[in-house]
Amino acid sequence: MKKLENFSKKIGFTSTETNVVLFLLIATLFGIIVNIIKDNRNESTFLEFDYKNEDSLFNAASGDPGTTDSTGDQEEKKIASQPELLDFTKRNIAGKIPDSNSSFTGKIDINNADAAMLSRLPGIGMKISNAIVDYRVKHGRITSLDELLNIKGIGRKKLEKIKNYIVLE
Repeated sequence: MKKLENFSKKIGFTSTETNVVLFLLIATLFGIIVNIIKDNRNESTFLEFDYKNEDSLFNAASGDPGTTDSTGDQEEKKIASQPELLDFTKRNIAGKIPDSNSSFTGKIDINNADAAMLSRLPGIGMKISNAIVDYRVKHGRITSLDELLNIKGIGRKKLEKIKNYIVLE
């Protein structure tokens, strides 16, 4: 201890500062020793999972046969980062919205369509389509597009979205 006191006086430390530095050095060495012992004792292997089969089943179920494995497929990542765009042109709607009649024109007759058919309009779900049917039952036939604004859930913006896809017959 005498040598430590002489060394601390040469450096200019007080006895308290010397004790603090000594404590920090011992704590650091103790921590390093504990980590070394812990690492040597804990050499367990990590579990590795292979999800290739599940990925291929998911891709097959999603109807995308071109996608094989998600690891390293840069094209898939590029496509997934692009926003989804919906195309509601008459050409695409004619194939997506079936009609009970064989002469489907790409438009839905709002006075004769059932709730399931109305729910296929852009932005219209089952709740609003049921509200449209209920409105027809209470008030009779819808005579103008602006009359749809009386239905809860349909505002100006939603009316603008669907007006090209509906007819009043």
